[in-house]
Amino acid sequence: MSATLIAGTAALAALAIAALTIALVSWRWPRHAAAALADALAVALEGALSAETQQAELREALGALRGRLDRMILTQSRMEQTVETSGYQAAIDLTREGADDDVLTNTCGLARGEARLIPNLYQGHAH
Repeated sequence: MSATLIAGTAALAALAIAALTIALVSWRWPRHAAAALADALAVALEGALSAETQQAELREALGALRGRLDRMILTQSRMEQTVETSGYQAAIDLTREGADDDVLTNTCGLARGEARLIPNLYQGHAH
């Protein structure tokens, strides 16, 4: 809720409390009952405004956390791509040195099919 809207709501509520107090006194309610009711309404209004402020702060904090999570996901994705790429590059280098399927699966973490494909693609080719 914007500050202007909160201020407007507070002013309207204050006017409503004043009007209610005047109405209750003019209807011959005991002054202490009217004052107690006005005080209760003021406390309720203050609580509502406080809740609005807390809600806005929570929204802001949630947005900041969402941004941090998005950055962490992006970082993790980049790291996984780097690890995956470096694993393939290591497999290519080992293949050029004559490594077999077992070495590629055990050393580079490749699946058996990937370990068989790499030599077909890169064995004997220049870097």
